Amino acid sequence: MTVEEGLKELAGKNYPGKVDVVQGVMAEVMKHPYMQPVRRVQPWQRIVSTTVAAALVALVVNVVTVRMNSYDEEGIGMMISQVQNYEYYGSTVENAAVNPVDYFYEEYDF
Repeated sequence: MTVEEGLKELAGKNYPGKVDVVQGVMAEVMKHPYMQPVRRVQPWQRIVSTTVAAALVALVVNVVTVRMNSYDEEGIGMMISQVQNYEYYGSTVENAAVNPVDYFYEEYDF
């Protein structure tokens, strides 16, 4: 038997039963999760969640910054008292205001 004769013989045959594979295929398809409905996120939900996340990040950064800063209150107080001490800065400021050329050049002996 040649290939052409085999093909002709197969073409002439008919299956006696009814072929219906739809029910079996659909039952198998429903078992897999890729056919489940997809939940779509609305644009306003993304905006709200992004805003909430940004607010939480800002709050956490603020709380951490406040807790982690160690203020040197004594040092700050000393700096303020030195700036307000006229005897410490007063003569220097007056000399610079009265004769600025002599004040700046007396430090440097050329």
